[in-house]
Amino acid sequence: MNRLSVLAFVAALAATPALAEMTGASLDFGHSFFTEDSGIAKTSLGGSAEFAFSPMIGVQGDLGLAKLREIDDTATAFALHGLFYVNQQTALGVFYGVDDLDGDNVDFYGFEVGQRSDTFEVEAYVGRTESSGLTGSMMGVEGRLQTMGSFGVGGKVQHVDMEGIDATRFGVTGDYSLPNGFALTAELGAVNSDDLGLDGTEPYIGIGARFDFGMNRGTSFSRRSILGVAPGL
Repeated sequence: MNRLSVLAFVAALAATPALAEMTGASLDFGHSFFTEDSGIAKTSLGGSAEFAFSPMIGVQGDLGLAKLREIDDTATAFALHGLFYVNQQTALGVFYGVDDLDGDNVDFYGFEVGQRSDTFEVEAYVGRTESSGLTGSMMGVEGRLQTMGSFGVGGKVQHVDMEGIDATRFGVTGDYSLPNGFALTAELGAVNSDDLGLDGTEPYIGIGARFDFGMNRGTSFSRRSILGVAPGL
């Protein structure tokens, strides 16, 4: 499936909102920085909303805004997901999105699969990137396990390989959730890259907050973005 067919599919779903019911949404705020140079930092704000057209078909939309401290610029991200619900816990999807930084756009599209229950969440994706006629690849997997009480732990691995960026991010995550859907989040990890102003493997720290609401308390998938691989720029 190429970029145009992915975009046509998710756009066709998004074009009929009157037939859809919102099943969940999420808002998030985060700040991340490299431990060896806290000036290389990123502050982000974003959200996602999911709508179901039937017990089997749905759509998810993502919006994000990131302030990149090192280069003193602001990036935006937008993505649409076309969803197929295998059952109440498992979803398959295709996605298409655009990241914009200082007028330069990167298109990305691909496939994803996710599973959620009361005690765990896991998702994986693989996709392609396109920018100025050049193509690249992106992939990732992340998961979360509910532990005692309101605490959750998890991990993630993300990789992007495109013109000007070849980076792998891996991190350990933790969160404390309240019954109303509000959660405080933290992440400790590292990015391996010789691009992005880095030299080899650099550790980072991330802190943030998230609010999940709606019938399903959140969305089937996390937000998609190329810049999500980089904790700070």
